[in-house]
Amino acid sequence: MIRILLLAGVAALVCTAAQAADLPVYKAPVAPVVYNPWTGFYFGIHGGYGWGEYSPSIDISPVFSDPQPSGYVFGAQAGYNYQWNSSIVGGLEIDYSFTGLKDSQGAVINGVPVPGLNLSSKVDSLASVRGKVGYLFNPNIMVYGTAGFGFAHDVVTINVGPVTNFTAATNDFGWVAGGGVEFALTQAVLLRAEYLHYGFGDVAHSFQPIGTINSRLDIDVVRAGASYKF
Repeated sequence: MIRILLLAGVAALVCTAAQAADLPVYKAPVAPVVYNPWTGFYFGIHGGYGWGEYSPSIDISPVFSDPQPSGYVFGAQAGYNYQWNSSIVGGLEIDYSFTGLKDSQGAVINGVPVPGLNLSSKVDSLASVRGKVGYLFNPNIMVYGTAGFGFAHDVVTINVGPVTNFTAATNDFGWVAGGGVEFALTQAVLLRAEYLHYGFGDVAHSFQPIGTINSRLDIDVVRAGASYKF
């Protein structure tokens, strides 16, 4: 009798386990992944073209025209973006660019070239600290405006004859503003195209011992870039 009861109990357990195995398995719902390519820190590189103009406070046109250096721009940027809602992104960015903006011209008096007398100018670096505010036309495309503080290092040289040079190098501080379009290629890779205008007001170039020339310096830059968001 005891054996019969034990066998009956084992059979009942086997049947219960088999029925439980046939029941559907409940799975908890998986939370959707939020795709946000904008909020976070980023670092990247950029390259493009720049052009500028010195507007001296004194008339140098009888001898030289206003220097207009132009050339390549290449550097890096880093910053942080934060997306407030479905369409607004704000951020802060710093950048530094090596530049090859150059101009050189010979002296001309009454239409006659003056041998051995020339003026050269170059801007060899640019930097800025800027705020950014952008609008998202869709989750992956942002149009933005930007403004802040700008920096440039420039050198102006007057050559008189083969060996006499008068050189003035300055660190220039001013403002910068512009805008651009940025595209989130992936959640981590951002591509951009932008325009920036730098204004430095009056820059004093001191050519010792011949004197000082004050010039208003303005620079425009168009560039493309790529960033990696962490």
